[in-house]
Amino acid sequence: MINTADHAWHWGPELPQSQLPLCNWLQDAGSLTERLRRHCRQFRVQLQSTTAEITLTPTQAAWIGAERAFCREVLLLCDEQPWVYASSLYSPSTLNVVPALAGLGQRALGELLFEDPQLQRREFEFAQLTAAQWRQLAQMQSIVQDTAPGDSYPLPWARRSLLATGQAGVLVTELFLPAAQAYRE
Repeated sequence: MINTADHAWHWGPELPQSQLPLCNWLQDAGSLTERLRRHCRQFRVQLQSTTAEITLTPTQAAWIGAERAFCREVLLLCDEQPWVYASSLYSPSTLNVVPALAGLGQRALGELLFEDPQLQRREFEFAQLTAAQWRQLAQMQSIVQDTAPGDSYPLPWARRSLLATGQAGVLVTELFLPAAQAYRE
């Protein structure tokens, strides 16, 4: 589960200055779903897990204003290649405001939230995984990749931010996997 792993990641405002195309992807405040669709013929959401409620880390709790949250994790695939591993955390009160969160299934979260004209994205935090963190997460999540970080592929970068509309807030963490277009531009 990405949410149990991400508490050990070193989150901050720093970006990989030597990789401007990657920075462009990481800092894009628009819908990641829409951007991914522009870069592939077939976009698909593969549900990995949904958890009724989990206990949050203090940092996660501060982001969404609750100690427990619902959790949904998905792979975002472009032409059947996993490009992004994403998780969303939202409180029971957010679920009351946006009940459609409970029934997303294979639908992208961005399709739901970015329909609201009042949607605001808070500031991003970024983290680059270490080799050990990537191996642990890939093994724990059974993320099948033909690409592994190393000489030809960088260690993955992640971003997180709060998507808020009215009284509803969803903490979204997106891990850009080695096959993602963000590393190839």
